[in-house]
Amino acid sequence: MDGYNGTVFAYGQTGTGKTFSITGVPKDPVLKGIMPRSFESIFKQIECDNSKEYLVRASYLEIYNEDIKDLLVKNGSKKLELKDKDTGVYVKDLSTFVVKNPSDLNDVFDEGNLNRHVAATAMNEHSSRSHSVFTITVESS
Repeated sequence: MDGYNGTVFAYGQTGTGKTFSITGVPKDPVLKGIMPRSFESIFKQIECDNSKEYLVRASYLEIYNEDIKDLLVKNGSKKLELKDKDTGVYVKDLSTFVVKNPSDLNDVFDEGNLNRHVAATAMNEHSSRSHSVFTITVESS
């Protein structure tokens, strides 16, 4: 919220708790994960700051078999391109959604998760077969 980028990265063997650490049980105040807690934190900070106007947007992509896919587009089978310009790396044509509260962010996150590639493995019947990047952009003026 002070103008710095941040990243939460979950990495490890199948079945070690990455998904639980990230999502947990979103509606449970004790068992909710990093994402639902961060959604709430962002909007609590915005609510406490009457000196600025805020715009919060979210996007969600998947990298699967070296292809980039927008998880928030119906039938999002179109392969997206990774681009680089002076302001940094971005994904061309990736959709973003304006969100007004933690519930909106949860809805966007849940919608994207429904579109991820999953398949059973010997260790986890709901294992994701891809990598995903959920991005929250907070702008203030």
